[in-house]
Amino acid sequence: MLQQQTRRAFTLIELMIVVAILGILAAVAIPAFMKYIKRAKTSEATTNLRRLFDSSVSYFSTEFHDQNGIAFAQRFPVSAPFTPATVAGSTRTITDFNIEAGSLTWTALNFGIADPHYYSYQYDSTGGTNDAQFTASAFGDLDGDSLLSTFCRFATIQSMEVRGSEGLYVQSDLE
Repeated sequence: MLQQQTRRAFTLIELMIVVAILGILAAVAIPAFMKYIKRAKTSEATTNLRRLFDSSVSYFSTEFHDQNGIAFAQRFPVSAPFTPATVAGSTRTITDFNIEAGSLTWTALNFGIADPHYYSYQYDSTGGTNDAQFTASAFGDLDGDSLLSTFCRFATIQSMEVRGSEGLYVQSDLE
């Protein structure tokens, strides 16, 4: 006796259900992925502001002398303007921090970025010795809509010790 073999295949309804499930998964996954990408881009700003903060503390605690051996008052490096001068937008930019305006400040802080980056950086400092303070800022336009995400780190001097802000000031981190 010959057995008749039956061929099993997916029905049109089963295929439509699979396509619908894949569509729902894609609708949920794509926005989550885009948010993940933006969040990954913000790590550049937080890392570099940490580097600027650490370098500022080191600069303040270092003694500098003039050619006669007289010590200068402790202070933070002078202010440096927005570097690079324009925010790159949603694509990375390459900037040589050593040739930009304010390069003395970036050199004093031993700060530079060799890789392409999304953020522009600014360093503001005032005062000296007991009333010195600084603000290190990063500004980026992660999606090209002209709305800037802003990250700032502050520090002041209290009893000749650098006191930093508890964390970062963040505004529109993911725009």
